[in-house]
Amino acid sequence: MKLIHIINNYDAGASVPRFYLKADTALLRNNDAFYIPDGVGRIVAEPHIVLKNSRLAKCISERFASRCVDAVMAGVSFTPIERLEALRSEGLPWDEAVGYDHSSALSLDALGRDALLQGATFYINGEEQLRLKLDDMCFSPDRIVSHLSERMTLRIGDLIYLGSPRQFDIKPGDNLRLAVGDKVLLNFDIK
Repeated sequence: MKLIHIINNYDAGASVPRFYLKADTALLRNNDAFYIPDGVGRIVAEPHIVLKNSRLAKCISERFASRCVDAVMAGVSFTPIERLEALRSEGLPWDEAVGYDHSSALSLDALGRDALLQGATFYINGEEQLRLKLDDMCFSPDRIVSHLSERMTLRIGDLIYLGSPRQFDIKPGDNLRLAVGDKVLLNFDIK
């Protein structure tokens, strides 16, 4: 299983989806608490709507890409931002900053593809912080699936994190919730 994170879905003027990959060990499941790793400095959370790929896809056209996704989930990725900036400035791969164990929370429950139309709402400590809507994205889910399938074979179970327009500083004691439509799919603590 691949975890594919889109990084420019909210960048005005982006011409094609840009992405990076994570290993499946990056998954944080079951609404388990996220433990901030020691010595990483400032860490940020980015909420995502997540697509779960449901069939083998290679070079699929955008017209047929909707057939590849039948489940929508909620996700949050965690990045030690200072480490990421240092790697970027040195021209090094991002893996150390983005791909560590449990750096991508994923909901247990999934909703049908129609839930995409409802968007998602992100909360920190019970306060609404952000609404994710399809209309605000630069690339439709079908365009992203099609683009990715031209660059790699998508397999059943691959997860596509659609991106986030904002990053949020987090600290121990925070509670994060992410609802798709009116259903809370993620609800977990930071430690």
